[in-house]
This record gives sequence, C-alpha cells and structure tokens, in this order.
Amino acid sequence: MILNIIFPKLFSFAAYYKRDAIAHKTHDFFNKVEVSENVLLTFNQEPYNSINGEVNKHYDKTISILFLGNSLTLCGVPEEESDRQHKRGLTSTSIEKDYVHLLINNISEEKHVNIKYSVINIADFERNFSKVSFSYSQLQNATVQKPDFVIFQIGENVSKEDITKNGTLFETKYFELISNFSNSNKIVCLPFWPDKDKINHITNVAVMSKSYLVDLSHLGNGTDPLNFASSYKKYKQPGVGQHPGDYGMMNISKNIFSIFNVCIDDKKD
Repeated sequence: MILNIIFPKLFSFAAYYKRDAIAHKTHDFFNKVEVSENVLLTFNQEPYNSINGEVNKHYDKTISILFLGNSLTLCGVPEEESDRQHKRGLTSTSIEKDYVHLLINNISEEKHVNIKYSVINIADFERNFSKVSFSYSQLQNATVQKPDFVIFQIGENVSKEDITKNGTLFETKYFELISNFSNSNKIVCLPFWPDKDKINHITNVAVMSKSYLVDLSHLGNGTDPLNFASSYKKYKQPGVGQHPGDYGMMNISKNIFSIFNVCIDDKKD
C-alpha cells in the first residue's frame, strides 16, 4: 500500500521537473517534418517558369545574380491563393517577403550595389536528372546570362529512390549544370528538408565545383516550427504549410547573405 502511494508521487515529481524535455520530445514526435514525394509533384507544374528584374538605387556598381531553384524560389499560384498578385517563393505572404527579394534588397542596401537578377524554377531537372541531361538553352528566358553569382537552391524534389539508386549520377549531372557557369561565383544550397543522402551528395558537388555551400537543412528540420508557413496559416493542399513562411524565408535569406557579406566589398566605389 505504501509503495502504491509513493511511486505515483515520485513519478509525478519527476515528470514535473522533466516537463520541458517531455514537451519537447512530444512536439518532435507529433510534428515530424515530412513532405511526401507525391505531394511535391503537385508543385512546379510550369517547367522553367521565370521572372526577371532589377534593384536600381543608382549606385556606381551593379552586380548580376541568377537564381536556379524550385518552389521555394519561384512558384505559381496555389489553389487557395488565387488572389496572389505575383509569382514568388512558396509560401511567402508577398513577393517582397520571399527569400529572393529579401536577399537582393539586403545585398543592395548593405553593399551599395545595384542588382540585375533572373529567377528560374528548375524543378524539372531535379525530377528528371536520371533520364535527360540539362540544357543551358532551358535558361533562355533569363535576362541574366553571364551572372556574377549563381545560387542553386535545389534537391528537395529529388526522389528518395533516385538519390539512393543514382546518387553518383546526380552528382555528375549537378556538376555539369554548375560547370555552365565557370566564370561565376557559385553558391550551392543544401535542401531545406534534410535528407542524409542528399546532403552528402550535394556537399560533394559543392566541393568538386569549388562552390560556396549554404546549409538550409537546419531551418527545415523542425527545430524551429516558426520556419514553416503552417505555424501561422492553415492550407488546404497537403505539404504547402511545410514550406518556409515569411520567417523561414527571412532565415534562408540571412544564411545566403552570409556569403555575399564576405564576397562583396561594402565600400562605395
């Protein structure tokens, strides 16, 4: 009888002092980040969708940036956002708050440069690298053809089957893609949703191609739920809410800016 009274009290006492750890583990269990490949196939239905633009603050120096990415970089219109005015990174609440536009405006302001930029969705390459080779002609809609900087934000749409069976081929095809920009500063991003095989292969590509490497996987691993759009809005389409929201986009921009912060002299020319 005494033990039956003591043990529940001891358990309750321990649980109280371990409540933060228990809550954290419970949150991780029920909020495991996972976006199925079938869901990802519903995005990026317009191959090589693109936009072009510039930030002109009348500085003496102008740089050019080419963004090659997927739905995080440039996406069409989700069915529940039919009123959105601009194509932009899914799921920022406005074009000004996707990582591309946050980044270019931050670079321009901090480094005193004008920027010409092109943004192209190359998710088709991610999905079909094992079947077809990438052709530079698919970038013909980009006004920036010889960029000073190229940002590669891909990997999320590479299937688990493809990366497992054709990981070496993926490295080869990705390296070939990057090799089109031998005179550019190249920035390679690790996927927002972490995957061990993708991280290892993409890191190898960055090393082989002498590219800068930016890790985005810590943003999408669930450690900080605020990085996901689902933290502030419910979406009808599965998987949409697991994309970075405004806060996640800001953090993506900040991580990529760390490269430009070193590469560009911030003194006015």
